[in-house]
Amino acid sequence: MNFPKISIVIPSYNQGQYLEETILSLINQQYPNLELFVVDGGSIDNSVDIIKKYEPHISWWISEKDKGQSDAINKGFARATGEITSWLCSDDLLTQDALKVVSAHFSSADKRIGLLHGGAVIFEAGKIKETRFTYQVLNKEAYLSGIVFPQPAAFFRRSYLDKVGFLNESFHYGMDYDLFLRLSLVCDFLPINEILAKYRLHEKSKSISQGSYFINDWKRSFVNLCKNLEWSKELKYLEKTGLFINEISFYEPYSFKPNHSIQSGINKNKSLFFHLGHILKDLYWTNQLEQARILKNMMKADFDVNWWNENPRLNTIAAKLSYPPFALNLLKSIKGLVGDR
Repeated sequence: MNFPKISIVIPSYNQGQYLEETILSLINQQYPNLELFVVDGGSIDNSVDIIKKYEPHISWWISEKDKGQSDAINKGFARATGEITSWLCSDDLLTQDALKVVSAHFSSADKRIGLLHGGAVIFEAGKIKETRFTYQVLNKEAYLSGIVFPQPAAFFRRSYLDKVGFLNESFHYGMDYDLFLRLSLVCDFLPINEILAKYRLHEKSKSISQGSYFINDWKRSFVNLCKNLEWSKELKYLEKTGLFINEISFYEPYSFKPNHSIQSGINKNKSLFFHLGHILKDLYWTNQLEQARILKNMMKADFDVNWWNENPRLNTIAAKLSYPPFALNLLKSIKGLVGDR
């Protein structure tokens, strides 16, 4: 069996309580062609001791102050020589045999497939909360709109990474979406029905402690997409919503040319709808309910009604926004209704 080299970068900073388990989840894969990098941001806990403990299994590591997670991951990418690559945060895990599954799928896939993604178990304090594969019906428009699959369960070809460039280091929260957005403009994605990762929730994880920052990076990335692809009509609609005041001026020219056949096949209006759907969900979950209702009404009036059915969670939230405020707050407070987040 062919085992293409897989390069995995672990960025870490003061995550000693989780780091060993993360490293072991990779070592215990017993994948015969693994290249492992650990990039530590100058931790003052026991992280370096853990890294040294497993040094024989690590291709390269460093512990020094960096400019953030994107910078750390890029240091690993710069040294990676694998045909397939990804990163795994130091509090997440891969499931047993995940790399062999990834290798097998890539080996049999068409070369136009540049990224594959599977499912992830979401867990907190040792208890499984849910298993998640995708967040909505998948198509190119969905991939361009935001993260619609769990990042730890995503792997991509190095050749396409080189084409679009590494992580944008001005993004500290939505750098994964920004990268996957660019990748989706040059290659196709392959969803697989296998669990590849375990995503840990805890009070210090960025997705919990700093969740509001993610959507701001997503908005900047989508604005940048519109400007680079000259989607002027969609850009004007973003301005019309009044929700992109701080992001609308963002612009960084792409260093690559999108694939022409991919670009010409995109339904720009549908991508806009799906992106606004992410904004609507964020407004709902951050209790900006009046703005959420205004945006929902705009979207109901201006977009194809059938698109709502491609994202069941969005459809659920839109329905709840029709409830009276007291009833909506009661629903949101009931444990177990967070599944539409």
